Amino acid sequence: MADIPNNITLILPRVTSKLDSLRETIVDFLNKHNISEGCVSRIELSVYEAVVNIIEHGSPEYNDKEIHVECAILGSEVLITISHYGDRFDITKAELPDIEKHYTSGKMRGLGIYFIMTLMDKVEYSHDDMISTLKMIKII
Repeated sequence: MADIPNNITLILPRVTSKLDSLRETIVDFLNKHNISEGCVSRIELSVYEAVVNIIEHGSPEYNDKEIHVECAILGSEVLITISHYGDRFDITKAELPDIEKHYTSGKMRGLGIYFIMTLMDKVEYSHDDMISTLKMIKII
């Protein structure tokens, strides 16, 4: 059996039609590394939400700029690094909603950052020279 690489890098356009392919590729990579189903699900949802937020909330002037997603197995951790050209928005500083109030108000959207911040073990954000980088770590 061929060696399974410890990381993959995906480059995708800012279109939602590529999200299913992104999710499938990440899940397949993690499954090949025998990551538990629970961890895979948490990582899959967090990656999806982060990329959706870039596509849906990023400035339209950057729609021609690609999104880079790297998934790496580093010992007992999975490190996801998502980088893209655009304006600064530090999700680690965003106020998380009161989940009960959110649902009782009838809102069906707006929980992406909440999911990322609660499903991942560590989340870091940086912004340098118009490049935003989000690092998410899940302990496996």
